[in-house]
Amino acid sequence: METNELIYDGYVKIYNCKREKNGKKEAYTKVALRGASAGIVINEEGKMALVSQYRPILGKNTLEIPAGTLDKNITKQEIIIEELEEECGINRNNIISITKDPIITYNIIENMSDGEMNIYLIKVKSIDSKPQETDDVEEVNFYSLNEIEELIKNRTITDPKTLIAFYMYKDMI
Repeated sequence: METNELIYDGYVKIYNCKREKNGKKEAYTKVALRGASAGIVINEEGKMALVSQYRPILGKNTLEIPAGTLDKNITKQEIIIEELEEECGINRNNIISITKDPIITYNIIENMSDGEMNIYLIKVKSIDSKPQETDDVEEVNFYSLNEIEELIKNRTITDPKTLIAFYMYKDMI
């Protein structure tokens, strides 16, 4: 039998959990995350979109692929389409193609949460992109794969979803 005691109820929920397995009692903590959708956004020149945004927990700006929390009653695919407009200024008319399903789905913090990250492959027209939501995203730029690889090597890019997206896309082409 498993029991879950809610110990924090905020943007995330945190539970102290107990279960019995094979006669042994186990205790663990579970973080309930909403999950998210993200996009490998590639323009007609083959460059990938990265957004610069301030992350207060880290106390600095990061470079990441566009993403959004599953916090509305719309599909996972619709979340990333909405985020493209907010974070990148890319509306539906500028989307050439988007995968029907995520090219990868993984647990964000596998040992502590069941929240999932869903990453789509999105081809877009080459346009000047500017964030619509300036309180979160400061700028959006498109980078060649060589430029991104250099940003990874010098540890400018450390975000896990962005690392996964980059290496998946690099293997696809």
